[in-house]
Amino acid sequence: AVVSTQSGVVRTNCIDCLDRTNVVQGMIGRYILTQQLRQMGVLGEGDEIPASSQFEYVFKNRWADNGDGIARQYTGTPALKSDYTRTGVRTKMGLLQDGYKSMQRYVQNNFLDGSRQDSYDILLGNHRYSSVEESPLAKPRHPVAIFLPAAIGIFIALLILKLLLPEETWTSQLTHIGLYVAVIFFLFKQVKAWGDHLVDQPRLYHTLAKAKAE
Repeated sequence: AVVSTQSGVVRTNCIDCLDRTNVVQGMIGRYILTQQLRQMGVLGEGDEIPASSQFEYVFKNRWADNGDGIARQYTGTPALKSDYTRTGVRTKMGLLQDGYKSMQRYVQNNFLDGSRQDSYDILLGNHRYSSVEESPLAKPRHPVAIFLPAAIGIFIALLILKLLLPEETWTSQLTHIGLYVAVIFFLFKQVKAWGDHLVDQPRLYHTLAKAKAE
């Protein structure tokens, strides 16, 4: 026999259902699960799932694991605020982990995601190779995309070494530090000027846009 019927839905307007959205959805899912367990007679009327129970631990961690899996597919890192999803408490370690994940996402989104997006477009059939036209994937990246990051890394390393291994005189020390800082500042100005060549943009994007326009 039908015990009850669904009378509504919870709609979430979110493009990816990650991070904060997953936290809220976890709370909604736990509330609905509690109602279902009451209707099944597993819990009494007005009873709650004990916060210290093994079931509560498994539910929170499985929900967080699912959120991490979706986040890895979309962003390349586990979900943010997963410490709250797992424990119900926002911790300092969780804040530090979120900061680290955010930095990872910045690097992923700017320097590593272009090739992944291209692979999605090929896998889904959005892009088809032509025997007449040269593939956008065959074009090499601009040399500045290799040399500029390498130069920044070298001069930052030299600056750190100079700070850790000071010279005998302050004049020479400050001269070298000032020189390295000036060069690093100049290189970062070049990063802004050559930004389009440094970012790992999807190479099939322009061909897809052209195909749609035609």
